[in-house]
Amino acid sequence: MKHFRCCLVILCVVALIILAIERVRPSGPLANINTFYAGGQEMPVERNDQRQVQHQEYKNQNQVEHRDYSKDPLAIIRRSGRVKSLLGINLENMTTQEMLMTIHSYPDNIDTLCERVIRLGKLGNAGWDICDDPDVRPKDPCIIYSYGINYEFSFDDDAAKLYGCHVFSFDPSMIKWAYKVKRSALVLFYKIGLGGETQTVRKNNWKLYTHGDIRKMLGHQNQTIDVIKMDIEWSEWEAIPEMLASGQLTDVRQFLVEYHVVASGRNYLLPRLKAMQGLEEAGFKRFKTHKNEHCETSIPGYPIKRTQCYEVHYVRR
Repeated sequence: MKHFRCCLVILCVVALIILAIERVRPSGPLANINTFYAGGQEMPVERNDQRQVQHQEYKNQNQVEHRDYSKDPLAIIRRSGRVKSLLGINLENMTTQEMLMTIHSYPDNIDTLCERVIRLGKLGNAGWDICDDPDVRPKDPCIIYSYGINYEFSFDDDAAKLYGCHVFSFDPSMIKWAYKVKRSALVLFYKIGLGGETQTVRKNNWKLYTHGDIRKMLGHQNQTIDVIKMDIEWSEWEAIPEMLASGQLTDVRQFLVEYHVVASGRNYLLPRLKAMQGLEEAGFKRFKTHKNEHCETSIPGYPIKRTQCYEVHYVRR
C-alpha cells in the first residue's frame, strides 16, 4: 500500500511538470521556434535559422546603402542631372534644380563613339577635335565654317592643311583686320559674325548674319558643310535655335560648339536646354566634350567644380 502511494505521488509530480512545460511552450506563429541559450539568456531562433539570418543581413545592408546614398555628395547629380538622351523629355516639367544639374551634366558626357579622334589646332584652348571615322571625316572637296577666331587660326590652318578643305573664318570683333582677308589658298577670313538674325549691332557696328544668309552670300546653299566650329561667346544661344528652325543644319556632318552657361535661373536655363535638345532631334550625337578650365566656377548645389564653358563635339551620321 505504501509502495502504491509513492508511485501515485511520483505520477502526480510528473504530470505537474508536463503541464508546466505545455504552458510555456510557444503556440501559433511561434510554434516552430526553438530556444537556445546565449550569454545566459534564452533566445528564440527559427529552425531554418541560417536563412533567416541571411535575409536579415541583406535587409540591413540595403538600409545602410540607402542611408549612405542619401549622404553621398554626388547623389544630387545622379538623381537630377541627366547625361543621356534629351529626346522625348518635356523640359518644361523639370524643376529648376533638375535643369541646373542637367545643363552642367549633359554637355560633359558623350553618347556615341568615334574610333579615331584627331585634334586640330592647339592642344589647349583654341584647338578642336574632328571625328576621323570614314563615314563622317571631311573629304576633298570639303567646306568648314569657323565662327569665332579672336586672331587664333590654328584650327583653321590645320583643317586646310590636313584635310584640304576650304575653310571660311568669321569674326566681327577683329577690328585690325580688313573685311575680307585671304589668309592662304584655302583659308578665307570675313569680318562678320553669326547671330540669330541678320543685323548691324549699333553698339560696336558689328555686322551679324544668320547662317543661312552667310551660306547664300558664299554660294553654298546647296553644298554640304562638313564641319561647323562655333565659339562666339554667348551668341550661340541665339544662333543655334535659328539654324534649327530654318533647317540649316540638315546637311552638316560635324558641329563643334562652345556652350557658355553663366546663370542658374529657370527662364535662363530652359531655352538653352531646348537648344541642346534641338540638336539631338536634328540627329547630332556627342562624341567628345571638354571643360574649358579658364571658365572655372562653382554652381549652387553642385558638389564639384564646374565650368561656364563646355566645348561639345557633335557628329551626325
